[in-house]
Amino acid sequence: MQERPQDPYSRNQYDPYAQPPPNQQTQMNRFGSYPPRFPQYADEEEKRARKRGIRWRVFLAVFITATITFLLTVGIAYVFYGDAIRELGGNRLSFSNEEDGDAYSLSFPAEEGVDIALAKLGEVYDLIYENYIEELSHAELIEIMTQGLAGNMDSPYTFYLSADDNQASQDAMSGEYSGIGAIVMMDDAGFFVVNDVVMNSPAEEAGVAIGDRIIAVNGKTTMDVQDVSQLANMIRGEDGTPVNITFFRPSENREIVQDIIRKKITNASLTYQMLQEGIGYIRLTEFSAHAAENFEKAVLDLMDAGAQHLVIDLRSNGGGYAYQCIDMLDILLPAQTIATVEGRSDGKEYTEEWKTTKPALVPESMTYAILLNRYSASASELFSGVLRDLDKAILIGEQTYGKGVGTLTWSLSDNSAIQITTFGYFLPKGESIDKIGLVPDEEITLDDEAAKKPINQLSLEEDTQLAKAIELLEKLLK
Repeated sequence: MQERPQDPYSRNQYDPYAQPPPNQQTQMNRFGSYPPRFPQYADEEEKRARKRGIRWRVFLAVFITATITFLLTVGIAYVFYGDAIRELGGNRLSFSNEEDGDAYSLSFPAEEGVDIALAKLGEVYDLIYENYIEELSHAELIEIMTQGLAGNMDSPYTFYLSADDNQASQDAMSGEYSGIGAIVMMDDAGFFVVNDVVMNSPAEEAGVAIGDRIIAVNGKTTMDVQDVSQLANMIRGEDGTPVNITFFRPSENREIVQDIIRKKITNASLTYQMLQEGIGYIRLTEFSAHAAENFEKAVLDLMDAGAQHLVIDLRSNGGGYAYQCIDMLDILLPAQTIATVEGRSDGKEYTEEWKTTKPALVPESMTYAILLNRYSASASELFSGVLRDLDKAILIGEQTYGKGVGTLTWSLSDNSAIQITTFGYFLPKGESIDKIGLVPDEEITLDDEAAKKPINQLSLEEDTQLAKAIELLEKLLK
């Protein structure tokens, strides 16, 4: 507790630095001070003045030395620890380890409302730690907080991936894994819906239908699963082992429980063939690794076989790598801007243009009929929207999903990962299709029975969307 400072001079004490009487102002003694008020005490007062002068010189020397030392110390501290010192002006969230006494903290800038939010978080944290039905360690609670932060952003495409889920996601994009061969996406209502089935896969053999919802795996509900990668990790497993899956089939309003034996799946994401003279067909199920390389081979092979126009089937293609999409467009288009991107990186907003950079490998006269459905999303929409805006393609089928944003994935130190929505893209005419989708030039919906089948099982009579594409391209051949 700091006390009030004392008055340096008591009421009966002489102030040596007070102004002298007017008649003495011009008289100076040899020490440079004014003559004493009482001559009889002149010698004693002179001695006291001398002592006082010495004390003040010592005091000033000590004061100046201390000041210089302090300034040097502060300057050195800011050079080496400036960031940490500045952070002290903000707010901190601290965690302590009661066993070894270590403390850990996160620092936040001194923004309005941060102190209130941190106080609330601390209160909630303590209540859960002390009262939750299960005793959880601080490490477990911090992991839950990490998942919650990622999973509660406004974008459904921002989420946390455990190490296993991250590996499952990478395996899926490589095209090889051990599972059942059902391609699944999450719809707007949060259901995991089968939108395609790999040919000759366990899912096809079990009669899994398009539109089936996966509601439980090995008795565990999927209601708490946040993304497709987590679901895939639940379903996949060792080759030859069974997995119990509960489906809900909306068309029949019933649940179907099946034990399906896993096997190694090599997902041929791209297939192609000649449909008839002058018309080639390419089906792409995802923009995975090597998609552009395989697409280029397909285009060149079909042109060698006489294709003048192409049907490109992107139905139930949920997207994939943006760079593969751009490289595929580079095969079909001359050098030009194909999209504008707006996003954030390292705390700053940015705008950039995506461009094709090479001469097209196809003739200028080639036109594309692109097949789409409600499960066509992301890179599928970018690819189709670019070709439509540049008057190179006719879109046929159903209105698409509407994912006009892109994500980046960061692997973390423990091999877990976080996927973050970082940018939105705009088509050549300036349109964003996010939460809207692409409306086809020719809107055609498969009938109910055909819609239940995997696309690769449809006959031409059942596949009215493909039939329309052929009809339109035939007119261009005449």
